[in-house]
Amino acid sequence: MTSTRAFPVSRAWLTIIVCALPPLGGCSSEAEPAPEPPRVALVEPLQAAEPKAEALRFSGVVQSVTTTQLSFEVAGRIERILIDEGTRVRRGQPLAELDRTDYRLQLREAEARLRQLEADLARKRTLLAEGILAPAAIEALEANTVAARVARDSAQRDLDQSTLNAPFDGVVARRLAEPDMVVAVGTPVFEMQDNRQIEVSVDLPETAALSIPLGPGLQAEGELVIADVRLPLRYKEHSTQPREGARTYRLVLQGEPPEEYNLLPGMAMRVSIERPPQPQRTHDAFRLPLAALQTGSDGQHFIWQADDGRARRQPVQLEQIDGDQALIRGDGLQARMPIIVAGGSKLHEDQPIEAQERN
Repeated sequence: MTSTRAFPVSRAWLTIIVCALPPLGGCSSEAEPAPEPPRVALVEPLQAAEPKAEALRFSGVVQSVTTTQLSFEVAGRIERILIDEGTRVRRGQPLAELDRTDYRLQLREAEARLRQLEADLARKRTLLAEGILAPAAIEALEANTVAARVARDSAQRDLDQSTLNAPFDGVVARRLAEPDMVVAVGTPVFEMQDNRQIEVSVDLPETAALSIPLGPGLQAEGELVIADVRLPLRYKEHSTQPREGARTYRLVLQGEPPEEYNLLPGMAMRVSIERPPQPQRTHDAFRLPLAALQTGSDGQHFIWQADDGRARRQPVQLEQIDGDQALIRGDGLQARMPIIVAGGSKLHEDQPIEAQERN
């Protein structure tokens, strides 16, 4: 029977045998991690903030340029009302008539007396030319003739004024009298508005009145609240004393209403007024798309700068937001430096990037 004999194996040989086997991790060096691939980043050059005009918005109220109460200049009974409320009229168009019977009679009487005196004066002038009468004999007749002519003209004027005519182009806003009403001189019969132009009244707070150029150079636009109607407005006047009980100043603007709409007094309007650029607000400031501005967990703002193929965090101070633009300041900011404007929330400091300019 064959016996198996065990041979002793030294520890040194075991170590050589184990290390000669394929590496299982105990004797090999650690593998280096693969480099991080660059991330595509859209960049834009940082722009210096230029002074920019700013639009301020206020509430305004439409007013008529001229609102006038119309009345007869002679007394009498209203015979006819010729126009309805809300009717647009032309200058000189008849609006109402009084009973003209008495005024026609007065005119006929004045004309008859004048004709009689003129005929008598003509006969006596003939006698004067023949030497039969002295000049003093017709002086009183000449004076009476002049007075009769004035009476005739006055009677004609009263007859003409028994018809009430529109003094300007506009709209009859209200009727204040009715037919068969007896009115005295000066009794209001109509209220009429001149709507060829409109006025818009705006109450300016102190801060706005301080910075808006209150004068002919003021630029404004009005938008009707109840309809998509816009019209340019120009400066007319402003008050230099605040309204009682409020620190506001009244500004009045003028404009021409569109023909297809009836802009009536009392209608609400939004008024946009341009304020000149404020240079002190843009000194050492820069503009960039709002999407490029980031906010850290500490509430501080920063942007990403594209620096030699790497993303570099740049702290900034936010001055204001203007639509889709942000106004910023910060140390180290320079005009035209490349700023990452998209995907900033997915970046980290020193991350490799492949910068591409936005079209």
